[in-house]
Amino acid sequence: MRFSFRRSRPGQLLLAWSVYWVGLALITLGPAIAALWHLSQVTGHGSANVSFNNGILSATVVDGANTAWSGSISLLSLALRVTVPPLLLWLAWFAGSPRTNPAKEIARKPGQKRAELYAPEPGIGINGISTHSTSKRQAREES
Repeated sequence: MRFSFRRSRPGQLLLAWSVYWVGLALITLGPAIAALWHLSQVTGHGSANVSFNNGILSATVVDGANTAWSGSISLLSLALRVTVPPLLLWLAWFAGSPRTNPAKEIARKPGQKRAELYAPEPGIGINGISTHSTSKRQAREES
């Protein structure tokens, strides 16, 4: 089975983005989550710290006197990791999706009248009454 962007729908694109973001969070924050879990289960002392300074997001998990986990990332790098891959996926999906409806899907069916294929005359509302102003209607009737 081959994957094709032509058959994919917007819901599938949203699902792909969600899978990417969850995977990114698990891969990058997995060790921190494991260190926090271990810290919560140990009866000794420990601490966790998150700080933001000069465009750098930093976090540390300390278990007693040892640093169990430490990490930092710039705000720009974080923004690029979160946004660029989904944007590229959307561009690939957009480039691969069809631009028009195929003619064979909207072709006239055997029992269908020809007038049913075309849109109503501009300016005519649902109930057949013109939506133009009175002065335009009078000018049209006079000519």
